[in-house]
Parts: sequence; C-alpha cells; structure tokens
Amino acid sequence: MIRNGRRAAVGAAVEAFDVAGGRVQTVRTSRGRFSAESLCITSGAWSAGLVERLGVQIAVRPIRGQIALLNCLRPVLRRVINDGPRYLVPRPDGRVLVGSTEEDVGFDKRTTTEAIHGLLQFALGLAPALGESQLERVWAGLRPGNADGLPYLGRVPGLERVYVAAGHFRSGLHLSPATAMVMSQLIRGETPEIDLQPFRVDRDRVSGIGNRKSVVGDR
Repeated sequence: MIRNGRRAAVGAAVEAFDVAGGRVQTVRTSRGRFSAESLCITSGAWSAGLVERLGVQIAVRPIRGQIALLNCLRPVLRRVINDGPRYLVPRPDGRVLVGSTEEDVGFDKRTTTEAIHGLLQFALGLAPALGESQLERVWAGLRPGNADGLPYLGRVPGLERVYVAAGHFRSGLHLSPATAMVMSQLIRGETPEIDLQPFRVDRDRVSGIGNRKSVVGDR
C-alpha cells in the first residue's frame, strides 16, 4: 500500500537489522529491505526479541489471555461488567464476550479447557441467564506484560533515531492514541506532552527491574 509516500508491508517478518555508524541503516524483512530516517519498534509481546537484536534488553514478555464468545438467544446484558482482570462485554448483535486469563506461558496461543471453563463459570456467576447461550468461539492472544507496569517509550540507548513503544499490557488499545502522539513528538525533536523519563528504555538497567519475577503490570 502506498499513500502520501508511505508504504505498509503487512505481514512482513523482521529478519535482521543492518547497523552502522550508530544507526540502523536497513531493516531486512521477509518482504525485502526497508530504510527510513527513524525506526520505532512497536511489536507488542514480540518487541523484546527485536530490541535484543540491537544489543538492548527490555523486560517485556508475552502474557496469554484466553477469551470466549457466547451467542445468546436473547439480549442478556446492556453494559460492560468488569471484575478485576475479567469482564463481560455485550456486543451490538447480542453476543457476549467473556475474558480474560493472565498466563505466563511464553508464546503459546493455545486455549485450554480449564481456563475456558473458569471463564464460563465466572460469566454464569454474574449473569445466570447466560446459561441459555451457546459457546460460539474461543481464542487466545498475547499481551506485552512487563515487570513494573509501565510501557517503554523512548530512544534505544546507543543508537541514533531508534525508538521503542511497547509493554502496555492490557492497556495498549486505549493508550495507543496518546502513545502515537508523544512518540511522534519525540521523533520529530519536539517536547512530548508528558515527561517520558519514567518510561525510558534503559530503566531496567538502572533499577534492576529485569530481575523481578513478576511480568504482569499493575493496573
């Protein structure tokens, strides 16, 4: 896709970075080589692996979240219900989304009978009428968990014009507009709307965060 001089290489896997003179000169991917004045790594749970290829470590790990979708015979809920990490979300078509688990199991995206059963029991406990619904679909995704609950927003130490925006855990969707704004300001050399010091990429090296056992961010 080309629009206003921009290209989107959908589905391109990053294979290597060509670094010279303190800059990433080329990004080698499964769909060819790309170069740009600035590079921002925003690969969610996969970000740590990419940043590590540049000689830097960040404490981002995949946390599996399993979800179930119920097909209701009649409307049951009109509002979202949150209970800690779990929730019920009614959709406009009457279906209800039931989530979610938080599992530190690496990059395993398989669903498990035990976890789905727990989600269904949670749903029935809050809304017994969901017992009349049918289990339509189950799936799992990987969230970028981290040790201290803060995303990484900033420049990669030791490299010019290479940045990271990752580690938002369960808040990536609703924080994405603000993240895009402050990162674009930083990349353009402007002063970001907020102080990015608490989110700096090298903070693990300073505080020892990378040695903590917990990788699930506080909310």
